[in-house]
Amino acid sequence: MTIPHNRFVTGLGKPKFPTIISTSRLGDLINDDSWFIFSLLEMDTEFLNHDVQAWPGRQSFLEAKAKTIALNVVNDSAECGVKLSSDFLDAARSEEHYQNILQVVEADRKQVPSLRKRRQETDCDSV
Repeated sequence: MTIPHNRFVTGLGKPKFPTIISTSRLGDLINDDSWFIFSLLEMDTEFLNHDVQAWPGRQSFLEAKAKTIALNVVNDSAECGVKLSSDFLDAARSEEHYQNILQVVEADRKQVPSLRKRRQETDCDSV
């Protein structure tokens, strides 16, 4: 797998996004780093050789779509963590009590392997 090279000095971090102008075309926005997500998630890119309207009928597209949907968005998790913290903050009578609550919740989350699937189906309030 080739690590993206169009990112700062280390190859990691946020990509350098191209400037988009009124005459920009999709092809102008794609570079070698664009293929990294396909490689990283081991997605079959066969569907890209076909018309976009035919993609929903192609197995390679359906598998790539399923992998993409299963991705856990980092910011989503962080926002749910903040919501969880604020919900329990009022219930905690001391900092020590608050830390104990967070440890119990974290331990429970580690024991529930289907939490990611459940998060996709519900919002943060019900997690």
